[in-house]
This record gives sequence, C-alpha cells and structure tokens, in this order.
Amino acid sequence: KTGTLQIGRGSIIKQIFLEGGLIVGSSSNDPKERLGQTLLDYDKIEESDLRTGLEIQRESGGRLGTILSERGLVSPDEMMKVLHTRTLEIIYDLFIWEEANFEFLDHEPLPNDLIRIQVEATSVIMDGVYRVDEWARVREVITSERTFFELNEGWTQAAHDSKEIRNVLFHVNKGMTTAEICYN
Repeated sequence: KTGTLQIGRGSIIKQIFLEGGLIVGSSSNDPKERLGQTLLDYDKIEESDLRTGLEIQRESGGRLGTILSERGLVSPDEMMKVLHTRTLEIIYDLFIWEEANFEFLDHEPLPNDLIRIQVEATSVIMDGVYRVDEWARVREVITSERTFFELNEGWTQAAHDSKEIRNVLFHVNKGMTTAEICYN
C-alpha cells in the first residue's frame, strides 16, 4: 500500500508514511520525538546548536535538518541515520500503546518535503513484538516509574563501559527515580 497510517491517542498524533509497502518516513507531534530532540538525545548536536537552528528556522523558515546540515553541525549522512532512527522510535513507541484511534489515508499524497528512508515493515513489526516482550520482562523487575536504584560496591568499574552507562550511573548516584533517569 501507499499512503499514510495515522494513529492518535489523546493529543498525540503519529503518522507512518508508506510507499509500495515500505515505510518511507514518519511524523509525530510528541515533543520528545521532534527531530531536534532526537539529535540531542543521540549527541549529534549541542543545545546551543539546536537553539541557533530553531532561531534561524523561526526567522526564515525552512527545515531544521537542512539548516543544521547547511551550517555543518550535522553531516547529511548523520542526518539520514537520525531520521531513520527517529522513524523507528516513533513506530516502536506505538507498540506499547494500549489504546489508540487509527485511520489509513490512501488517497492523500505523501508530504512533498518528506525525506525518504526505506524500512521493511515486516522487520519493524518483528522488532516491535520483541520490544513488547522485553518491556514485559523489564516491568517484572521495575514495577514502578518511582523505583529507586542503589549502586553496589565496585560500580565505578561499569562507568568505563560507555557514555550512556556513565549517564545512567550518574543519575542513579544522584538518587533519581526511574522516570527521572529516563527523562534525563
């Protein structure tokens, strides 16, 4: 199929763009899924870069990704990787929604300014199902978003593993809840 699968829950609306059965892009009005936020989350830009890009966008219009690429803050290849990842994250989030309204719009053209990626829908569905199973396993151990963690002796050894692990350990050490750690 070619068209747009539109899925909504409350005020959040997500769109998955399909072309010949392939996922070619997505959009979301969820602030945590905006391109700028994704670029920050994956350490592709700094907050000051995002502020500059958004200010330029407000003044002269245009697409944030194009503005950041033209200024050399993100390479076109990195931007495509982030758009691919963002599309998948928008879709994977849908797998944990328990209720939603949906509509398939097969008579509307895809957005003219859509930067196309190509993702097999079958692989996304398989990964989504796997994530649902894993999420259930996580929920057995972490039963509440208000859960606190404690650091065991020797925890500093794990701080050398990766930046992400260092960030998590930093927030655990500050006494943050699971929800606060996820937010940060």
